Amino acid sequence: MKRYFYLGLGSLAMCVFGLMYNWTVFAGAASVANVFSVCQICFCAGGVLSGFIYYRVRFRASMIAASLMILAGLFLTSRAENVMMIYVCYSVMFSLGAGFAYKALLTSVMTWFNDKPGLASGILVMGAGLTAFVFNVPTSLIIESTGWRTAMTLLAGIAFGLSLLTAIIVQPRGVVKQAGTLEIEEEGQVSTGQMMKSARFYVYFLWSVLVLAGCSSLTGTAVSCGVSFGISATMAATLSMIISLFNSLSRVFYGIIYDKIGRRTAMGIATTLFLTAVAILYCAFTLGSTTLLAVSFIFVGLSFGAVPTISSAYILTTFGKKYYPSNFSVQGTYTLFSPFLGTMLFSALFTATQSYPASYSYLIVYALLAAVLLTALNRLLKPGRENNLSKPQSE
Repeated sequence: MKRYFYLGLGSLAMCVFGLMYNWTVFAGAASVANVFSVCQICFCAGGVLSGFIYYRVRFRASMIAASLMILAGLFLTSRAENVMMIYVCYSVMFSLGAGFAYKALLTSVMTWFNDKPGLASGILVMGAGLTAFVFNVPTSLIIESTGWRTAMTLLAGIAFGLSLLTAIIVQPRGVVKQAGTLEIEEEGQVSTGQMMKSARFYVYFLWSVLVLAGCSSLTGTAVSCGVSFGISATMAATLSMIISLFNSLSRVFYGIIYDKIGRRTAMGIATTLFLTAVAILYCAFTLGSTTLLAVSFIFVGLSFGAVPTISSAYILTTFGKKYYPSNFSVQGTYTLFSPFLGTMLFSALFTATQSYPASYSYLIVYALLAAVLLTALNRLLKPGRENNLSKPQSE
């Protein structure tokens, strides 16, 4: 039962590690721009750093340090008197600490679930996906009643408490050496350098980039897209929450599918849902149907949840667990591409065309390329391919 306790506590902590998704509630109060974009970059950087020092620094010590960064970042943001301080404290200090803690915790809990990597990763990343649902409404109410500084201070306390509790209680599974590393078998393990020479890494990486960029661009523009159908901003915002809801819930679904049936089926379902989402979206534009728009948002959310869940399980089962912290951190850099290939590309196209259907045209390309990449990866992972690397454990 210990591992399930770790999994439950870890999913709660993931909610506070994903607090950068709560920034939209503060954006109007703090009157700053591009904070979220810088958060994404620093969050990813923190995850990469976590992966490469995971076996050099004990989990508890690194998590305590990350907890202090999270506390300092959020608390100092609540006392910020200028825009630069918000960028330094929230975008850099908090996001680096949160990204570090996110990857360290996920890696440590996954060591307890070699038999169910998909389920474990699905539940953990679902916690991060539910951040907006857990915190947005309460945070908004606090801001309305006492101001954004009080809300940020309370979040600092909650985030620090959960993060520190996780650092104290959760322990990686394995024999810990004096130097703080884990003894893990050598056979069949693929180093980060080897992985980055492998086609099976790059094909999956590109698939992740395209699906995430397509889904996240729809998430970021869902409200304005809904308004273009003639509905109110409030109704459009409600519709946009559909994506977040199904994104979060589908993560556990993909984890179960990955464990029970395999990687091929999990990725196949996600790709099919992404293709379906794009097709229904264009039907909604053609018919001017808000109902079809809502249905397309459901399919977007369902496909969106696949990427983080499958990524953590795929890297573990395909390249082994010895180098998993650094391998998974490198894979996690796919998130850096989504702003450029998603919302920024949409903005450029919309500025040029002033048309939502034309501006979303790249989604058709992404969906078709995702299907091609899935086919290519299925061929690469057949027995006998890339014999210099470990054979995949989950198909």
